[in-house]
Amino acid sequence: MRDGSATEEKILKLAKKMIIKNGIANLDMKVLAEKIGCSRSTLYRHFSSKGDIMIKLVEESLEIITRSSTALPKDASFKNGFEEFSWYVDQRAKALIHEVDSVTFIRDFDCLYTNAYPQSKEVESFKNFIKTDSKSDPWLTSFKRGMEDGSIRHFDDPSLQVLTISNGLLGLAERVIPRVSFYIKEQGYSEEFITNQAALYLESIRSK
Repeated sequence: MRDGSATEEKILKLAKKMIIKNGIANLDMKVLAEKIGCSRSTLYRHFSSKGDIMIKLVEESLEIITRSSTALPKDASFKNGFEEFSWYVDQRAKALIHEVDSVTFIRDFDCLYTNAYPQSKEVESFKNFIKTDSKSDPWLTSFKRGMEDGSIRHFDDPSLQVLTISNGLLGLAERVIPRVSFYIKEQGYSEEFITNQAALYLESIRSK
């Protein structure tokens, strides 16, 4: 983060609260500056546009969810690749259910920027962030291990399968998690959709 990281963290934290409450489109930089207790010129020294704030917040939200489902416990031990991959998927489902604010922000960001990202100097950094290094991605590594040891079915493009599962869970979470009470009232289920979808994905890749 740039100079003045403490101030920037304060800006991001308050901006996220305002967005969760009022929506991305209604974030007013003047009001944000007033709530922070600084001038708009000071605010713009840290973030040159509202787009900068949006990009930084969505990166932060994705990182929170990703970090919670990629760091294996030190004492973790798995019999095969499928068992390890299942741990990652289960942890991702739990993270999506728990991180309501992050999921809500990602949903609103996706809805607002349907055609292109905002013009921002943060965009290139964000694009690099979301491009997963296939050689170091623990999800893909465990998936390939499973294909090698026979616990996961063979797929010509394992990367596609992993991305489908990851994005599929996030997409479902974006729809359900911000509206849990609605789904419980109307359909009788909410978080169960996420855990059940995770189980279905895992069953579909398991070797028979």
